[in-house]
Amino acid sequence: MPPMTDFASETLQVASSQEEFDEEFYLEVYSDVAAAIQSGSYPSGWHHYVEHGAAEGRSAIRPHRQPGEDLLVPETTEMVYLELTSRCNLRCTYCAVSQPTYVGSDLPLARFDGFLEEMRQRRVQIIVMNGHGESSIVTGWEALSDRLADAGFRLHITTNLAKRLTPAEISALSRFEKIYISLDTVDPELCAALRRGARLEVIYENLAAILQHAAARRRQPEIGVSVVVSDQSAPGLADVIREMWTRGATVFRFGDLAEYPPIEGTLTARHLSHLAPEALSASSAAFRNAISQLERDGGSHFIDPPIAAILLDQHGERVESATREPLRIREKTVHHDHVSSGQTRDCLDPWKIAFVQSTGEVRPCCFFEETLGGLATESLRDIFEGDEFKRLRAELITGNLRPNCANCSARPLIVAESFEQKVRAFRQSEKS
Repeated sequence: MPPMTDFASETLQVASSQEEFDEEFYLEVYSDVAAAIQSGSYPSGWHHYVEHGAAEGRSAIRPHRQPGEDLLVPETTEMVYLELTSRCNLRCTYCAVSQPTYVGSDLPLARFDGFLEEMRQRRVQIIVMNGHGESSIVTGWEALSDRLADAGFRLHITTNLAKRLTPAEISALSRFEKIYISLDTVDPELCAALRRGARLEVIYENLAAILQHAAARRRQPEIGVSVVVSDQSAPGLADVIREMWTRGATVFRFGDLAEYPPIEGTLTARHLSHLAPEALSASSAAFRNAISQLERDGGSHFIDPPIAAILLDQHGERVESATREPLRIREKTVHHDHVSSGQTRDCLDPWKIAFVQSTGEVRPCCFFEETLGGLATESLRDIFEGDEFKRLRAELITGNLRPNCANCSARPLIVAESFEQKVRAFRQSEKS
């Protein structure tokens, strides 16, 4: 059986396992193989590839096309994350901040005026005043927030609200469009054990003061809750939804846990998959009911794919975990769905977001561990339109993902062709 010859050598894509092999593509391109399977000569395209195709130089994976420049360079930057600090006033037992080797830093603000102008030029709409640290521990953070609000930027923040806020800080937060509270449980003892230094009564008092001040200004910020789901917090997720709904929260985000080495002498939080079957079943049922009630009440939620795979599916039924084996990345362990041929992550972040770390380095999101530029030597435009960001966008469009994106638990998978259409639609919306 002669091989097809319409693939140039530079487009040859080999497969080292059946999991990597693209059966649909192979049969679509090699009609002689499809005919041989139909006649019963081979049980599948994979069997032909192993016996003959690889030696004949046939391509086993759909070749990646290099996207055009028009898809790789957005004209605007929709959102900027400003990590004022990577330090925190809490020491949550499951967080990287609690690791003995962790060192935090504060964002240099010497050229802030120039950066503010760069954000105007890039037509930035939203500034998120947080990163991995707690913004409210930075001296003068509230005055900086007021400056950004005065300049017309829409302000968002995720904050633990665990320190008693001053009147000036409450006033500044009342100007924010969205305030997400980082909180995993409404059980006082568990909260104190997991989030060493956190007291629920302080969080509740701060939230009430912010909402009161906002109401006096005829403002109604969106209040959300950002929950890290673990074996410790999962049984009380429904309680978090019910309690925080009564306190004004309408949006709930449930994030997957990245496991770091346990901290001696503290309560260890493990991934949700470690929860005992009986407890997991009960937690799942309570969570589904609470989510259903939340939807009926008009609230909304976002659930990281690995958490949704364990607790519920789109019909609200219990399902087994769709995640693969846990993967060790540097000092942490993550859970994620395996990316198959023809898939990519459904993630427009590199087209929309610049995450400015406390070091001044720029990345596309808070999960990404590679630096794509630095404000010490480059402008926001140079970074966002530069080669490093373009390379990342091309990888997402083609599905040729680097480990940071392949192992991400925050974004679901999507067919690569469908994602390319989303990118085209986004670029078109920028021009309209």
